[in-house]
Amino acid sequence: MRARLAPLSREGRTDRASTTHAENVVDGHRVLPALVEDLSGARSSIHLSFFLFFNDPIGQALADVLCARARAGVAVRMLINKAKTEKGDPFSTGEREMMEHDPGFHEDPMDVDPLIERLCDAGVRVHDTDLDFDRDPPTSDPSLVEQARLIRETSRMDIAHVDHRKIVVVDGRVAWIGSANVGAQYLFRIPFDPGVDGKEEGDRAAREGRPEPWWKWHDGLVRLEGPVVADVDAAFRERWVLDGGDDYGRVERVGGGPPRGIPVERADVFKNQPDSTPNAIRRLFLECIGSARESIFIENPYLYHPAIVEALVAARRANPSLRVDLIVPGMAWNDSEFSQDAMQHHYPALLEAGVAVHEYQHHFTHLKLATFDERVAIVGSANLNYRSLEDDNDFELVARLEGGEFARRVNAEVRDVDLRHSRRLTREGLTFRERVRDPRTLLLLSRRLL
Repeated sequence: MRARLAPLSREGRTDRASTTHAENVVDGHRVLPALVEDLSGARSSIHLSFFLFFNDPIGQALADVLCARARAGVAVRMLINKAKTEKGDPFSTGEREMMEHDPGFHEDPMDVDPLIERLCDAGVRVHDTDLDFDRDPPTSDPSLVEQARLIRETSRMDIAHVDHRKIVVVDGRVAWIGSANVGAQYLFRIPFDPGVDGKEEGDRAAREGRPEPWWKWHDGLVRLEGPVVADVDAAFRERWVLDGGDDYGRVERVGGGPPRGIPVERADVFKNQPDSTPNAIRRLFLECIGSARESIFIENPYLYHPAIVEALVAARRANPSLRVDLIVPGMAWNDSEFSQDAMQHHYPALLEAGVAVHEYQHHFTHLKLATFDERVAIVGSANLNYRSLEDDNDFELVARLEGGEFARRVNAEVRDVDLRHSRRLTREGLTFRERVRDPRTLLLLSRRLL
């Protein structure tokens, strides 16, 4: 068996994972109340980093909590990508169109300036994650100075670059990571029906005057307690300082009772950023795929990086008894036609090797979860595409959680449930559209924009 890939020093290794607890929280109606509870109980500090943070009913509700804690004296630091949030519809979130269907909401959800102004007035410190590459970070920490140099000298940054991480750290005690942004399609109070088309469900709610007439996504976050929280916050601190924030040093753990969630034996944080160093998350996935002996489960909305596909095919060919289940979106619900096209191109090779490919129906699955041999899980923000897994593209963060109980719980509550709401593909059933790649997709892939 291959040796385990060890986290590099820049990934924030922790050897104290015996006390880490993890809770996989799936779908917005479960995430939102639990997240609000943690934020509302903050006594010392709140650190948040989200790719998208819309000025819609959900964004405003979270802003209310953040403003209240800041006025109470809690140090609230927040990273968002203002420009990309304001371009949410070009990212195919459907945010503006969805809010136009909500008779109770009359603002522009893409205009985040009023939201940011309200947060700042309450004492929340907000920074945009668009880096100024010519600026030296306001810190004497040599590791951060070196990170800034690597990014400045080796990155081929362009307008498509994003900080794609989703991070919340409360009082140095609780951390949230995963795939959900802040917006009505990600976080909500009323659960969706997995057997009904998402847009149809939202439109029906609007016609009947019911609350939340939204097109809800299948998404989630993972809640962590224990030593790994310090590693998650260290990743936040790096980005915060690189974006011009104060160097607050190491956050101290404050408060807390008995930990929630499932204990795991080991927890390691892996991250990547746009520089010339090897992509640690890609290496992690390849190591886990290559080491699996019994089962692999991956649910991801954009699964088409060639290295990942080739590793899955090789693993199945080397071990025909290996169970490999992939759950990806169906074309009708994917928010990116070109990404779906890129993924479909690999279906024949995957199916020929005996990989089970399932397309989730009725709602867009935005989950990014993986398990290996019911022993190891990978959770976080990374897609399995070029933007997340090349060496010099986006900022991403995942955690490798080692523990049989947690991995089995993910399989039972996500894999086994979502398989019932998915269509399994066959080689004979592939359509022409699934076999032939759009030339526009090839152009985007050649530029590493997908």
